[in-house]
Amino acid sequence: MNEETFQELLLSLNFGSSDFFSFINGKVHRYPVEDFPWACIPILDDNEIIKDIRIIVPEFLNEKCLLINIHEYYHAYELFNELGNVYVENIDIRERNAKNKEKLYLKMKK
Repeated sequence: MNEETFQELLLSLNFGSSDFFSFINGKVHRYPVEDFPWACIPILDDNEIIKDIRIIVPEFLNEKCLLINIHEYYHAYELFNELGNVYVENIDIRERNAKNKEKLYLKMKK
């Protein structure tokens, strides 16, 4: 899968925008392995305000890797919408929201 096709997929999952995709351009680090500590990392200033984002994801090797990408990109999209605000962790809510996007993809795929 190429980046353009992936972006179209994210839009079909009801998240992403041209501003978001432009913003993360150059901030996504892809690795050719399936098992790794994948993450979406908020970059904070000294006052805990979100100023940037980094995404670490696998290349599109298989469906598992695609789901990891969907998950981490959703975290990034949430953070993108919170740029300039104080970072609030909300791990449970963020994880549930990202998992729901994975489930939506699997449901759409059927």
